[in-house]
Amino acid sequence: MASGGLSLFREHDRLSRFKSLEDRPPLPIGTQAPVSIPDTLYPVVAEDVRRALTDIANLASPGNYTALADTLIDLLALLKETFSDRTWHGAVLPAARAHTVAQLVHECPFTSHSFTKPRGYPGDAGLIDFVYRHPAARPAQEAATAAGRTVMAFTVDVTACEAVRRRRSVLAAAIDAAAARREQPAILSVACGHLREAELSLALTAGRVGRLLAVDQDATSLAAVEGYRGSVSPAIETRQATVRQILAHRTDLGRFDLVYAAGLYDYLDARVAARLTRVLFDHLHPGGRLLIPNFLWGVREEAYMEVFMDWYLLYRTRSEIEDFAREIDPAAIRSTLYTEDAAGTIGYLEIERI
Repeated sequence: MASGGLSLFREHDRLSRFKSLEDRPPLPIGTQAPVSIPDTLYPVVAEDVRRALTDIANLASPGNYTALADTLIDLLALLKETFSDRTWHGAVLPAARAHTVAQLVHECPFTSHSFTKPRGYPGDAGLIDFVYRHPAARPAQEAATAAGRTVMAFTVDVTACEAVRRRRSVLAAAIDAAAARREQPAILSVACGHLREAELSLALTAGRVGRLLAVDQDATSLAAVEGYRGSVSPAIETRQATVRQILAHRTDLGRFDLVYAAGLYDYLDARVAARLTRVLFDHLHPGGRLLIPNFLWGVREEAYMEVFMDWYLLYRTRSEIEDFAREIDPAAIRSTLYTEDAAGTIGYLEIERI
């Protein structure tokens, strides 16, 4: 097993020198099965990683790391696909983080923000503002190096980030649809972040929403949301609460015509996700709808996110997302609808209460 694994790794070392995705040959037959390397060979694997990353670092041009970022994402994805989780976390990931290429990509304010976690947890609302290309993220972008900005221009344009921007539009459309179904609806956003979808909602700005309660654990995020009371709608309210408090029924949230959670479920294990789905469903008025997005398997940038952003998501299949509803009494459900975005990156589960 050891010799076969190292043979595969030399193939990856070679692939790292391709200057573009178009030059990359197809994966060799048989490399789909994860390869686990004995601990005693981790130093050899780490050295191979360092050589491959040195080749990639040589793609950096003064003031422009676009080719570096593109090839780096591709190589890491290939390595993560090939090696077992144990080898990935024990040998590949530490070697990559220790390489000087990490310093180059951390010139990107988006990548650096995620890795340093200024609010103490991954995927905070400030990070998502980079994905949205929101003006709030502009000062950090302008303070970055010119080369760092080229990394960010590339990384925020990948499929996963485009899916997050699309998700924002989907949530805004859900708010507008709730206002079309019911006069002055009550809406709950769980783990609302900066609630940037409020800027896209026509119903909110037109005064057709009776109440939008934005709930988050982060006081900094809620302070940003408070600003929308004057600029978007006075119907917006904020409440600081954790998922644990919601699950324990220690919050008096009320009843709603629409409940949604933007990126929350990407961080919840299956048992907590099912429990939360039942609790949130119980907060619906008759005819109300619960909307839950979750990233699907197959995100090309997953390995880059783990190595250089320290950003881990829980990717799921359609059946796993649909299984969120397993604790709800079927007799209380009028309908369920599963959809995906055009790229098959995020799946959406909508559950309507009778």
